[in-house]
Amino acid sequence: MVKRASEELRHQGQLLSQILKQLRDLRRLSARQVADAMGLPLRTYYNFESGTGALDIARIFRFGDATSTDPVSIFEALMLGSVDHALRCAENQAASIKLAAFHRFEQKVGDGMTNIQPQFFIEAFTRAYDSLEGHKDKTDRGAERWLAENMPKIPRDDP
Repeated sequence: MVKRASEELRHQGQLLSQILKQLRDLRRLSARQVADAMGLPLRTYYNFESGTGALDIARIFRFGDATSTDPVSIFEALMLGSVDHALRCAENQAASIKLAAFHRFEQKVGDGMTNIQPQFFIEAFTRAYDSLEGHKDKTDRGAERWLAENMPKIPRDDP
């Protein structure tokens, strides 16, 4: 059991390291730039980015600020085992928005939340994500059309 737990922690550290490095690369930042923005000595930053040591929530939020990425998506990516999740949320802050919206809901309904059955959460979340999927398609077509209509054209000298 202890060996399995240590293997899981090692795997978590490796995944965290991949996530942090890829987010930093996405932003084209050096380790020095991120360390400085986080207020960390470079060696301490390298230890953090290598995924060694205990999971430090405050550092992950500082990393998000330093790289303008979504810190909540880093935690979700660790839980999902998906580096791509953090990369997909880097620009739009989707994971942080989702958490903030849920927190707002929880503050409004308070203890009444315990009376809401799981099927209603499933229905609400599924409906919301289905709606977002529809917006993705609209945005993609709209962006493609805008680019086609507005991007400068190279003049042709063909006779």
